Amino acid sequence: MLKKAGLIIIVFLLFNLCGCWDSQDLEDLSFPLAAAYDVHLSGSADSSDPPAEPGYKLVDLTTLVPNLAPKAEKPVNIKTLSGITIADARQRQGLTDADTYVTGMNQVIIMGEELARTGLNPFLDSLLRSPTVSGSMYFAVAAGRGEDILKTPIKNYNNMGIYLVALFNGIQQRTFIPVTRMEEFQRYQSTGKNPVAPILEQRGDRVIISGVAIFKKDRLVKKLDIEEGHELVLLRGIKGRSFLPFSRKVDGTYHRGAVLVSNSRKVKYNQNQQGHNFFITVKLNGSLEEHGYQALITEEHLQEIEKTIEQQVQTQCEIFINKMQEEIKVDCIDISKFALAKNRRVLEKDIDKPEFIQNANIQVKVKVHLQNVGETR
Repeated sequence: MLKKAGLIIIVFLLFNLCGCWDSQDLEDLSFPLAAAYDVHLSGSADSSDPPAEPGYKLVDLTTLVPNLAPKAEKPVNIKTLSGITIADARQRQGLTDADTYVTGMNQVIIMGEELARTGLNPFLDSLLRSPTVSGSMYFAVAAGRGEDILKTPIKNYNNMGIYLVALFNGIQQRTFIPVTRMEEFQRYQSTGKNPVAPILEQRGDRVIISGVAIFKKDRLVKKLDIEEGHELVLLRGIKGRSFLPFSRKVDGTYHRGAVLVSNSRKVKYNQNQQGHNFFITVKLNGSLEEHGYQALITEEHLQEIEKTIEQQVQTQCEIFINKMQEEIKVDCIDISKFALAKNRRVLEKDIDKPEFIQNANIQVKVKVHLQNVGETR
């Protein structure tokens, strides 16, 4: 009786074990590694153009999908599909691809410049609503069309998607350029905040980071070059590590050099009769990496170099602040949050208006500390 009871229990358990009844082979799945969204360009799609609707912009969705088939001739499939919405473009995937499309593996999303200027939230809704889509995917803006970025031939990497992931990984330890992820882009649209993102540009057979995109909530309002992007990083307090060049006059002759520094930021805020006052302190700590002055660098020389860099960076930051207040008219250095922390009830309705950042009194102070001069032989 015990043996029969044990056998019945075992059979019952076997019937209740989980099984992969709905499994699919990898070669039957389609995993996008990178994707780009653009305003529709007639004739660009790999399928027929969808019917246009009055008042709505058609959108082009370009996907870069590694080819998992064992005997495939091409390592990746890159295609552009058009739709009334992003989800509509995805459903057209079934007309051109026999594999099941899995969005959750995407690691890079690129927004075309024209689309970004119209406002991105309506086009990102399908990504933000889906729990299978990772918010940690890298977010970037293309100088032109995102489609062209993904279709640029790439050398030394298996495909453009892998290259872009490698380019963004750890970039803040190589230079002062912001790197943005999907969740950050959405989070920085809250009251008193505005997101920024790197700009990708195709130059010949290469794709490079050529600047920084400034958004007013979800709409692109300004493009910065690399040098202005460095100043934005310092003023915004995005921690990074980079070389900074300098020019210093010694005995009537100018000598050039460079330091390797890490940055940090502190902001103090108060309000008085003069208005809203922000005091930004940018700290740079690092070492002297290069100097054309061949004589022995003493402690006195090192202090002079620190002062030279302080004056240089402070002047650059002051020029950027002036441009932000007079031309950009958007708080892109993320200081409004300090005013909100002091008086949210009063400021919440007005803090995102251009007049707030335009009329603010913003002062910046740069402090540089060089720990050593390296080793000369």
